[in-house]
Amino acid sequence: MHLRNAFLILALFTTSTLLAEIRVSTRFEPARVPTGGTSKYIVEIIETDDSTMPKTERVTTLPIPQINTLTMRNGRIAAGSQRTQITNGVREYSNSQQLIIDAASSTEGSFTIPGYIFEYKGGRLQAPAATLTVVKRSADDAPTVDELIFLKADAPQQLYVGQTTPIILKLYVSSNVQLRGMNPFERNADGFTVSDQPEEYSESVEMANGRRYRVYSWPLTITPISAGAQDLDFQLTVSVQMPDQRNTRGSQFGGGMFDNFFGRSERFNIYTPPTQVDVRALPTEGKPKSFSGAIGQFNMEVTSDSTSTRVEEPIMLSLKLSGRGNFDRIKGPEMPKTRGWRNYKPESTYEPSNSQPLKGVKRFDYVFIPETAGNLKLPKVSFSFFDPKTEKYVELTSPAPTVKVALSKRPAVTTTPTETDNQDSTPAINLTKALSPEELLITLDYRPEQGRHIETDLLSSRLFYGLNGIGLVALTTAGILIYRRKCLHNNPDYALAHEAKQALKKAIKDSQSSDAGTFYHSAQCAIRLAATARMKRNLRSADFAELEALFKQSQVNGDVIEQAHTLFNEADNHRFSGRTHSADLQRGRTQLNTILKAL
Repeated sequence: MHLRNAFLILALFTTSTLLAEIRVSTRFEPARVPTGGTSKYIVEIIETDDSTMPKTERVTTLPIPQINTLTMRNGRIAAGSQRTQITNGVREYSNSQQLIIDAASSTEGSFTIPGYIFEYKGGRLQAPAATLTVVKRSADDAPTVDELIFLKADAPQQLYVGQTTPIILKLYVSSNVQLRGMNPFERNADGFTVSDQPEEYSESVEMANGRRYRVYSWPLTITPISAGAQDLDFQLTVSVQMPDQRNTRGSQFGGGMFDNFFGRSERFNIYTPPTQVDVRALPTEGKPKSFSGAIGQFNMEVTSDSTSTRVEEPIMLSLKLSGRGNFDRIKGPEMPKTRGWRNYKPESTYEPSNSQPLKGVKRFDYVFIPETAGNLKLPKVSFSFFDPKTEKYVELTSPAPTVKVALSKRPAVTTTPTETDNQDSTPAINLTKALSPEELLITLDYRPEQGRHIETDLLSSRLFYGLNGIGLVALTTAGILIYRRKCLHNNPDYALAHEAKQALKKAIKDSQSSDAGTFYHSAQCAIRLAATARMKRNLRSADFAELEALFKQSQVNGDVIEQAHTLFNEADNHRFSGRTHSADLQRGRTQLNTILKAL
């Protein structure tokens, strides 16, 4: 009894000591901004230890209360600083990390995020309150960053599931701002698939809000994959040289005589305005059986390469689709089984139009082989699509072409049963089979002869080979184990990959949890560990931008990179938004399995 109480007191003391060594602070930088301006909400976690440098843990969620008219976005983790301090011969190690979220409001007022509790290293930490003051802009105030640099996407208000449509992503940069560089855009579009960002962009000049802008444009295509109101937001990180701000030195937001005298070079995250697209499900009424997901406007042409052939000599049936729509989602129609023919899955080719996006020609080539002679009809071809303009299904049908099939000229091989000692009175049956030219070349008059008898001795016994086989397996296993242990000792890359693979098994097991926070934390860990094992480089704390660059260098499939990006975005949204609604974990697990198989 006394021993149990002692352990309980020790555990409580250890927990309190652990929590006492972790400090949490929150703040807005800057704490005062004009309407439309952006501030950073920073949660800083500082850990101290007197024996060794503490290791930080990635925070899986921040339950930040929602504040009306205060927009919180772009949650991210920034590595803090490590410090060693010696006082009177006593060392103290300190390690910190920062969680940063951009905050903005279009209305004036004082916005206070109250204190809240979040989990960290098995304990519960208290984040203190922080206040942001948003004041009305005066006439003397300089334009905000959002007025000098902004991003737009001309997305339609309504689409159907599977309807691919082109959009233009535009970056507006004021003429008095110098663009130094930009990173590839990121998107928050879980309900869409988005085409890759082109390497080249077009540049033009536009007037907007009484200001002259240089405009950089990228053509993209989007395809909704889920019905309902779907968010479609883009983010672009730019480095710019800001204009001279000497006229704001008397501003209520601070600034001195020499502040920004020669301009300043800064890095910003630019966002498109929050956009939602109404994605409608395709109607079920009037849907043809031949519909397989084509949306747009199409024409169909069906041809065969010959009107006559012979038995077992193939002909080709070609289906050509032209028009405008989601060609990447169009599959070749299933050909029904037709008497006298056998056919195979088609080969497809696509020729896009250089002048208009989503316009082109897609061709499917089917191989048909006749099995009997006569006038045989090929199957009737049907193709259907949904026209979003008329909001109706359209079915195109071609007549069944007739092909004249003659008898084959290929020679036949006749085989008869071999005579045996116990021959019965059953008459012999001649079996005739038509052989192809390739089969005739490899068919030989081969008659096996009776093999010679070899005397049995030790070298030919099963026991001899069995014992030697067991010994060989044992030696091979021992060699592998010795080599593996040597690699773990002497090869850091091999040791890192081995450790990552062991940790990956646990992360995959943890990802089966029904708790969304645990799943997303485990999914991100699993992807980082799989990347560590593949690249032989420690990527356990890498962000997605670093992983994406390495995936592209390793030629990982683009669809896999896109799914990983979607999964990371969903994890960050769940972590920083404070939402408690249930997530689609089954879809997330499917994405995770696809990503891990590719890695």
